[in-house]
Amino acid sequence: MKPLLTIGLLLTLTLGNATAAGLTLAKGQSSGYQIVLRSDAIPAERFAARELQGYLEKITGAKLPIVEETAPSRAKEILVGCSARTKRALPNWDEKKLGPDGFMLKTAGSRLIIAGGRPRGTLNGVYTLLEDKLGVRWFSPELEVVPHADPLKLAKLDETIVPAIEYREDFWTETMRDANFAARHRLNGNHYKLEDKHGGRFAVYFPFVHSFDLLIPPELYTEHPEYFPLIDGHRAKGYVQRCLSNPDVVKLAKSKVRQWIKEHPEASIISVSQNDTGNWCHCPTCQNLDDAEGTPCASLLRFVNAIAEDIEKDYPQVRIDTLAYQYTRKPPRTLRPRPNVIIRLCSIECCFAHSLENCTSKENQRFREDILAWQPVAPLLYIWDYTPNFAHYQQPFPNFEVLQPNVQFFVDHNVKGLFEQGNYSPGGMGELGPLRSYLLAKLLWNPRTDLARHRREFLDAWYGKAAPQVSSFLDLMQKQVADPKVHAHIFDSSKTAYLNPEFLRAADVLLALAETAAETETQKQRVAVTRLPVWYVQLATKQVSGEAYDTLRSRFLEVARKAGISHISEGRTLEDWAKLAGS
Repeated sequence: MKPLLTIGLLLTLTLGNATAAGLTLAKGQSSGYQIVLRSDAIPAERFAARELQGYLEKITGAKLPIVEETAPSRAKEILVGCSARTKRALPNWDEKKLGPDGFMLKTAGSRLIIAGGRPRGTLNGVYTLLEDKLGVRWFSPELEVVPHADPLKLAKLDETIVPAIEYREDFWTETMRDANFAARHRLNGNHYKLEDKHGGRFAVYFPFVHSFDLLIPPELYTEHPEYFPLIDGHRAKGYVQRCLSNPDVVKLAKSKVRQWIKEHPEASIISVSQNDTGNWCHCPTCQNLDDAEGTPCASLLRFVNAIAEDIEKDYPQVRIDTLAYQYTRKPPRTLRPRPNVIIRLCSIECCFAHSLENCTSKENQRFREDILAWQPVAPLLYIWDYTPNFAHYQQPFPNFEVLQPNVQFFVDHNVKGLFEQGNYSPGGMGELGPLRSYLLAKLLWNPRTDLARHRREFLDAWYGKAAPQVSSFLDLMQKQVADPKVHAHIFDSSKTAYLNPEFLRAADVLLALAETAAETETQKQRVAVTRLPVWYVQLATKQVSGEAYDTLRSRFLEVARKAGISHISEGRTLEDWAKLAGS
């Protein structure tokens, strides 16, 4: 079934008069409607009914009873899940076509039907109804907006949604720290603590990535140096790859993968992926294959395919995931992944100031060539994408204008899984982290969504009257990379040209005005956190000195500590930075 991305296109919600026959709720009519569950409802469907009941009460004041389908039928009902009543109302209903996350929203007379595939479809339908049709917003785990309407009138509905991206992971601390928040954004990735009531996770990895040291432990080098890569005529040790043509390495890896599957029956994906380094094998067997296929990915893919073939009959529900990363990004000429192999293509080298599709940089041109080459041959193509500056979490990173075109580019090239890596440190709150994670969640669910509206709504809710100045700051930041020859990468230094002193001074003026405009202490703190990246670069590049430096450093640390920030980069804590910045 072709995915339908029709959110918000077919329906009209009015909180006054409905434009067509639909559902009407009012506080004084709480007994008019009931929420009906199938008798064998799974936990996610029961949770969907409770979430719907709770938010409808917040919106209207009416608390609808939740009953099972064995209860007497009423003319006014909300059918949650595929009950017998749903099937009678929709005789051509085919739950399998919706997959695990798709659903239908439909009115039939005075009944509203919210029914989806198992395990998450019906819950996703409830959240889509609440957000897209009734105006509920979840901006952060602590900030939700629920409109009030009595009566609430919902126009006629007839909509089916199957998300284009099957695996959706927004890897920012702000999204990961609350399972309800992740579920409400219809995320289903590996790192969310999604329970049965949330429908669980679509992708459950073990291990998650860079698994060679676990497959073939480094301590085996003492007795078996031949298991390790031949580099410059010697078998290398340390953090290196493995000799993937060695038959004993293949045999040990097959055994280890089978052990992992038995020890982790919850895992749906096993990672057989290279270490996070170069240092691959140049022995004659590996090198000859790589030369013949035109890429070092060849020896890796043959190794991965051997493991995938070994398990596919005994464990048809398990897939093998490997990376097309750095030196293995280019696909082989003739070797093809087996049907149970996921290729996870990584965009780490790319420019993120301009879209992957249109940027003139060599890095983006090569990435386009690689995704075009993988698209027709990879049975399952996933992407590992990157969204902050990892060397400087607290530094302006002008990539907001490419978030949507890049996600759309992936979907247009048959990508089915998307991992958006962000600031995942314990404290989170990296540069504009709450906004970035929110916008990415919206895009992962619906790549064609109105992202400008989402940005505007978030800024208004998060900053209040300071929103216009913060919006101007975002626009100013993007202007620094408007020139197609100015590129931005995920390890840019604080001295990069787009972070020039003129921009930083203008940005700080805007954000100072925003802090003055903010009405509450919470909003003032949020603006102060938004100023941290500007201050960070001014401190890092010594644009202030003497007493002014000490004052700014103290202010930076005061705001950062109050925000709970733990890391200043992927590898450095805030407190370690504080010691260096004080010297």
